[in-house]
Amino acid sequence: MSSKTALKAAKAAISARNWEEAKEQSIAVIEKDPKNYFAHLFLGRANDGLSQYDEAAKAYHDATKIKPEDAQAWLGLRTMYEGLKNAKVGENIDVGLELAQIYMNLDDAHKSQSAIDKLVDHARAHGTKPQYARALATQLPASPIYGYLEGRLPDPSKTYTRIAEIHETTEAQTIKRLIDERRSRIGATLEGTTAAVKNEIYAASPLEGIYEEIINWTGDDELRREYEEKLLGRAYDTLMVLPAGEKKEKREKVMKLAHDMVVIRHPNLLAWTIELEWRSGMEVEAY
Repeated sequence: MSSKTALKAAKAAISARNWEEAKEQSIAVIEKDPKNYFAHLFLGRANDGLSQYDEAAKAYHDATKIKPEDAQAWLGLRTMYEGLKNAKVGENIDVGLELAQIYMNLDDAHKSQSAIDKLVDHARAHGTKPQYARALATQLPASPIYGYLEGRLPDPSKTYTRIAEIHETTEAQTIKRLIDERRSRIGATLEGTTAAVKNEIYAASPLEGIYEEIINWTGDDELRREYEEKLLGRAYDTLMVLPAGEKKEKREKVMKLAHDMVVIRHPNLLAWTIELEWRSGMEVEAY
């Protein structure tokens, strides 16, 4: 059987949902013509129908390597990953972003935006909170499609705010869990365990940077003041749990944040306390 005939047979088998036949015919084509895009595409669909998802993903990805700017293989992956719900959320984010860029290159803003909307919706419905935050990040200025879709995507300050809320909730839960797990260790104290856990979590946290982005992007003065307070509070809390020899840079940041708030007479007790007491030398040496 020629490759052309086998390819037609594979397509007909897919239409009939005869997945084994479709797989057999697709493999026959690939053995003769390893760069046949549609053979890999059909093999991906056949394996998906057979619930052989890893093999399906490989076939679809092989197809994308042959024609990276063709949407069909990426769409096959998205359909499969969406059907798997919570099993492949991270992979679906990657695929959705690829599709958005393909449609951007075709100057199809509607389909590009739809690809982003779909990956965000899927992550919201089926992903973990960190996965949802990662999906939301595809709408931010650092995303490769932001410049093209700017004006069609949510305001960055709103997206950053949602991401901040996710990280705040996740980090609070993680800190509580780790303290509960570690405080019963021999020789552990609640104060020491709390400081060690917070230092560990804060060191890996993106929250200070996210707060800074909200401050930079928002046009809402009330929201800006709220996140200036949150930024100072997080920087201060981080300073308090840092080892003694690692405080200098963070202390300088805390003092600058506090000073900037005092200059505009923002009524924040922590900022005024730091400005009046630390700069007078009353408290600086203690930290």
